[in-house]
Amino acid sequence: MKKAKLFGSLTLLSGVALTLAACGNNSNSKVDNPTKSFKEATPKKAVKKGGTVSVALESDTPFTGIFLNELSDTQNDTDAMAPANEALFDTDDTYQINDKGPATLKLDNENKTATITVKKGVKWSDGKQVTAKDIEYSYEIIANKATKSSRYTESLQNIVGLSEYHDGKSNTISGIEMPDGDNGRTVVLHFKEMKPSMKFSGNGYFWESAAPYHYLKDVPFNKLQSSDQVRKNPLFFGPYKMSKVVRGQAVTFVPNKYYWRGTPKLDKVTIQVLNPNSASQAIKSHKYDIAGVVNSQWKNVANTNNVNWIGHIPLAYSYLGFKVGKWDAAKGENVMNKDSKMNNKSLRQAIAYGMNVSAVTKRYTNGLTFHIPTLIPKQFGKYFDKNVKGYDYNIKKGNEILDKAGYKKKGKYRVQPNGKPLTIRLAAMTGN
Repeated sequence: MKKAKLFGSLTLLSGVALTLAACGNNSNSKVDNPTKSFKEATPKKAVKKGGTVSVALESDTPFTGIFLNELSDTQNDTDAMAPANEALFDTDDTYQINDKGPATLKLDNENKTATITVKKGVKWSDGKQVTAKDIEYSYEIIANKATKSSRYTESLQNIVGLSEYHDGKSNTISGIEMPDGDNGRTVVLHFKEMKPSMKFSGNGYFWESAAPYHYLKDVPFNKLQSSDQVRKNPLFFGPYKMSKVVRGQAVTFVPNKYYWRGTPKLDKVTIQVLNPNSASQAIKSHKYDIAGVVNSQWKNVANTNNVNWIGHIPLAYSYLGFKVGKWDAAKGENVMNKDSKMNNKSLRQAIAYGMNVSAVTKRYTNGLTFHIPTLIPKQFGKYFDKNVKGYDYNIKKGNEILDKAGYKKKGKYRVQPNGKPLTIRLAAMTGN
C-alpha cells in the first residue's frame, strides 16, 4: 500500500526517476541519500501535465492478478496495483498514523476502541463515496471462511466478535459499530485489549484498507477471488484506476477523476512484468521509465547514462528461524517442544555469532544490504534502541558459549549436551 503514495508523487515530477530498490547505500555508487524522502528528491520544476510512465515489475513469474487487498497475498500483486491502491491512512516519517490520509484514526485506550472516519469526498473510481460499510465489509471478507483469506490473523482476532463470525457462530462482527449507519463514514472498532503499536501503520490489529461493498456484495464469498470484479475490473480510491489487464503480465492505469486529492497529472501508467535476468539490459537501453534493480546486479547498471538513482531502505529484513516446535492442526496453533534440538538459547546464540553476515552481504549484494542489530529499524525514530549491539561475527565468543553450555567436541564436531550427535539441517528459500 505504501507504493500508492509513490505513484501519487509521480504526478508532481517533471522528469521520472529510475529507482534502485536497495537495502542500503554504497559509497562508490551513484545513489542518492536513501534517507531522503521521494518528495525531497523531486526536481523543483514546474508541474508538467500529461505523458505516460512505463514501469518494470521485476519477477520471474507472472503476477497472480488478485486485485483486492483482503485476498491478495503476493508482493507482485501489490506492486501491480500500486498506482490505484491507496491505504486508509497516511503516516509521518516514523510510520505513525496521522490525519492527512483518506481517513482519520482516534484511539480510546479507556474504552478499548478505535474510531475510523473516512473523509467526505474520498470516492471509489466509479464515483461512489467510501462508506463505513466498505470498512466493515473488508473485515467480513477476511474473516469469512469461504474466502480462505490468508489475512485472517491472531492479531485481528483481538477485535471483539471477529472469531465468532469466522467460526460461523454469528452473522455479524459484534465489535464493529457504525454509529451513522452503513452509508455513514464512521466506524468504531471494539478491541479485547489495546496495544501500543496501534498508532503505527502495519500494526496488524486493524485493517488499513476498505472494500467496495456496493460493487462486490452480489458476489458470493467463495467466488470473490476468481470474479471479474476482482481480477479484471477492480475499484480503488487511489490516484489511478485500472483500464486494462493483460493477465499475469501487464496492467494499464488512467487517472481516477474522482480522486480526492485532485486528478493526477499523468495520462497513463503502464506496469509490465520483466524477468530479472533481462533487467540490466532493459535499464541500459532505457526501455522503462521506472525500474528496480536487485542488489546483486547493481554493478551491471551503476554507470548507465541518463538515469537518476534513488536509494530506498525498505521495512524488510531476512532472518534465520529455528524450529522449536510444530504446528498442531487439531489445536490450530504452534506447540512448543521443550526438548527440541534447537530449543537451547546457547546453541542459537552461538550460531548467530558464527554467521559472518557482513562478509556475505559485501560479496553478494555489493554492500547495498547490511546487518541490523534489532528488529525495530531506525525508521521508527525514538523506538529504535541504538544501544542494542546485535550479534556480530565472533567465533571466539560462540565457542565459549558452546563450551559453557555443554556442547563438547567429539572429534571434529561438537555433540549435544546429552552426548548425541548434533546434526543441523538448513532449509533455504530460492531467490536472489
